[in-house]
Amino acid sequence: MGNRSWLVWPLAAWLVFAGAALWLAHGSLTLDTDSAMRLVQVRDLLAGQGWFDTVQHRMNTPYGLPMHWSRLVDAPLALLSLVSERFALTAWPLILLAALLLLLSRLASKLGGNPARVVVLILTLFCPELYAIFTPGNIDHHGLQLVLMLAALVGVVERRPCLTAIAVALSLGVGLETLPYGLAAIGFSLADREDARRFGLTLAGTALLLLVATTADPYRLSPVCDTYSLFYALLLACGGFGAAAISLLPRHRLAAALGLAVALASLAALLNPSCLAGPYGGVDARLQTLFFARINEAHPVWVFFRLSPSQTIGGYGYAVFALALCLAAPAGRARTIVVTFSAIALLVATFQYRATPFALVFALPGLATVLAQFSDRRGLVWLTMVPLLLSGVTFALLASLAEGQDRIANRGTAFARQVACGEEPAMAVLRSLPRGRVAGFVDAGPAILAYTPHSAIAGPYHRDAAGILDTYEIFAGKNPRAVLDRRGIDYVMTCRGSPDWAFYGAQSGLLAGLARSRIPDWLVPVGRRGDVEVYRVRR
Repeated sequence: MGNRSWLVWPLAAWLVFAGAALWLAHGSLTLDTDSAMRLVQVRDLLAGQGWFDTVQHRMNTPYGLPMHWSRLVDAPLALLSLVSERFALTAWPLILLAALLLLLSRLASKLGGNPARVVVLILTLFCPELYAIFTPGNIDHHGLQLVLMLAALVGVVERRPCLTAIAVALSLGVGLETLPYGLAAIGFSLADREDARRFGLTLAGTALLLLVATTADPYRLSPVCDTYSLFYALLLACGGFGAAAISLLPRHRLAAALGLAVALASLAALLNPSCLAGPYGGVDARLQTLFFARINEAHPVWVFFRLSPSQTIGGYGYAVFALALCLAAPAGRARTIVVTFSAIALLVATFQYRATPFALVFALPGLATVLAQFSDRRGLVWLTMVPLLLSGVTFALLASLAEGQDRIANRGTAFARQVACGEEPAMAVLRSLPRGRVAGFVDAGPAILAYTPHSAIAGPYHRDAAGILDTYEIFAGKNPRAVLDRRGIDYVMTCRGSPDWAFYGAQSGLLAGLARSRIPDWLVPVGRRGDVEVYRVRR
């Protein structure tokens, strides 16, 4: 089995996770907001919407919403949906998990041999922070980003510059959240002269191919900041060709590299200076209060800790522990690379908690190497028990005991009500009504599109600034009827389990009145199911 252990052990770990996930699902699949929206995008693609047209025509009704998402995720889901939609929802996250396990196994074996290969799979199976990303029904882009950046890390460690370049370019094509780790991969790949030439040429070629083959029409000739566009394609291509040229120089390569960096910064400023402020440069400042500040996983770790202490310790705290033990792995180039990637991800997670899965995935192979060294000499029992005792599950359980079961239960109940607001049963009343335009809470937008034929004003996406601002005006502003008339809205939907119920209801607007059963004469109640209430707008 020794020659085949690279496949046997990851396959065994995958079967354990897949079996448990399918059994716990009991045949039902829950879609979060991004997964519901992704499903709508895939359905529209299969129904004939153009490959280069990523406008969501039923969002931000009646104007439509140009989405910043990539067709790189839609394509495999569309292919899997040719079997059935349910098959795609189930298979895609599990396929990504299989790739993740294979890459983790390979990286751990490079650091610590076969014992580390086994240990890293145990640690991954007992890391709750990763569960939701690969659970059937979760088809957003985060799982693919994790796999691609882990592939880039493997490419750097194994000195496979073409693999690294392709993975970095694809990850940026999927979403710009991976930019910090992509820059780390680029830095390591350019350090070696031979690697730099192949890496640079492959990066440039892949970047241009993505621009031509997968980038939506409006962005191929426009340097926008929040999605893969002419801005990023030109920077990657010029940087790649420049790095390849520098590798041919017999000397003064460092000075030439610094010159290239200055030239790329100047090019970025010339193409779109607002992008220097980040992907969200130029976004309406009012969204900071109404949208960004209310995304829990986008908070710094000290704020997220107040929201969910046990998850913070089981996720971020465990990532800190894993990174610390990585430093005890055998010294060498591989450890330096792993520690660097992990440290960058942990730094990002400190200011945006949602980067925690990257910090964990990058650090687990190093942690596995250290634990394997400690326990391998003591036999198979130790090789199994030590990772279990020092797993993410243990951290999460200890943190849960410290937090207290009552608080965890209350938070779980509130979260379950929140999730229920966006599930298919919550849309039953709307689904029974003639097709129209709906003013609902922001998080309900994707579910309205996924489970009903209606259109929605807003979804939880920064590009829908107009929809988010109008939604606030409808539920908490002074003149909701003006917005409803301007957009031709047919129905108003609320859900008492949503955080928006308290957020909008705290103002002296429409929702505050509805909460007190003060219904204006231009709204007619048409149905209620659980926390969901639907009203028809009287013309």
